[in-house]
Amino acid sequence: MQKFPWLTAASLIGACFLSILYGSVAVHMGWWPSNTVQDAKLAFRALNQVAEEEFEKNWPASMESIERSDAMSPTVTRMDDDRFEDLIFVDGGAQQLRSHCPENGCIAWVINRDGKILHTWKIGAELVWQDLQKVAGFTRPENIYSVGAHPFANGDLLVTYQGRHTYPYGVGMARFDKDSKLLWKKENFAHHWLSVDDAGYIYASVFAERKAPTQEGDLNAQFNCGDGKIYEDIVVILDPDGNEIERISMLDTLIDSGYAGLVFQAKHSDRPLPLDYTECDPTHLNDVQVISHADAESSEFLNSGDLLVSMRSINTIAVIDRETRQMKWVSAGRAVLQHSPRYLGNNSMLLFDNLGGSRKIGGSRLLSINMTTNEARTLYPRTDKSSTHFFSATAGYLSLHESKNRALVSLTRQGRTLEIDLHSGAILWEYHNIHDVRGLTKDAQGNDIKAARFATQTVSYFNHADFEFNSSHPEGMTDGP
Repeated sequence: MQKFPWLTAASLIGACFLSILYGSVAVHMGWWPSNTVQDAKLAFRALNQVAEEEFEKNWPASMESIERSDAMSPTVTRMDDDRFEDLIFVDGGAQQLRSHCPENGCIAWVINRDGKILHTWKIGAELVWQDLQKVAGFTRPENIYSVGAHPFANGDLLVTYQGRHTYPYGVGMARFDKDSKLLWKKENFAHHWLSVDDAGYIYASVFAERKAPTQEGDLNAQFNCGDGKIYEDIVVILDPDGNEIERISMLDTLIDSGYAGLVFQAKHSDRPLPLDYTECDPTHLNDVQVISHADAESSEFLNSGDLLVSMRSINTIAVIDRETRQMKWVSAGRAVLQHSPRYLGNNSMLLFDNLGGSRKIGGSRLLSINMTTNEARTLYPRTDKSSTHFFSATAGYLSLHESKNRALVSLTRQGRTLEIDLHSGAILWEYHNIHDVRGLTKDAQGNDIKAARFATQTVSYFNHADFEFNSSHPEGMTDGP
């Protein structure tokens, strides 16, 4: 028989009090196990939010909005008085253009300026990534979508894929032949837009996992992240068969080039060094363009093989010398969360400035930056001319015509692409990425959705004159919009 039962009760009460006291202090001071508990809370909250979105918005990831017009297929409007005869490449994806690819939708297609469909690639994302091994999260087929795309002269097609509600959101890349046969795929966490040089070598953005906190070089600052893992951006260089031959870290390149101030923000802290900079996606590399021989010959700043990159998180575009891995030219702060830098000629860059334009005429703009003076000039929209609503909060893609006089501008989230005369500011051509989605999904009230707009991720000039088209399609299907 226990002599002092009150001692057990007092001990329990005391232990509880001390636990509560330690817990409060631990959360305030960041002692163990506060970080683990906080991470679990964040993960649970994020999972709940994602799960709600998964069930409430159960439609293909590239579908942006319900279409309110009577259109049931892509529409084209020409304003160029038939002056130009360019062909246009359009990156599609799951459940798009089912008139020509009834099983899974077309991954991409080629049209003329009147909208007639001349060629399709028929395989869907669900046939490529149904066996993901490294990417976690909600990896169902509807959540995998294409972003960057490059058609080759022989009909091959190279595509980068991202995931909605996956970790990481960069999935990988795949190459198909002219007849949509899968040649190879790499689950290498590739994301956003890529480029290919004249020899067929591939330049793309991929993620490398880095645990947080992580310290860079010998600086008294370190990256931290509530998710526990940093999205480190890498430029990866692959041979035409998809074999990796080189990797270039954006964080290392920035810091080694003397631009640590672009990725670390000053913060007052009473804690001992190193100081924390809390950012899970410190650079957000969204485009890699290899500089061609022709562009290098017309610029005093550029050499063939240099890499033009866009880092959204730090409002920066830069040119990297591939040999030295040093940033030889940098422009920071002239645009806000930009995408798609392109060399315009005459030592100028053109880019899609997502949030740096006037909200009175949309909020986005096409921005030209002089590489010598860093002077920035808005090429479109122009306040002296009537302009269409010009805005894409995220994404946005430019395809610059070889003449440097015109550009296809994809307002990704509007499901819309404009061709703009860069000298006059006139709109020459317009494309709306509308598709028949009957039988696929319902609206919030449970009604069947008939047509929807899908994102315009990559719409580009298609200049392969010797390309053999496969304009045939299933019997009874239409020949285009």
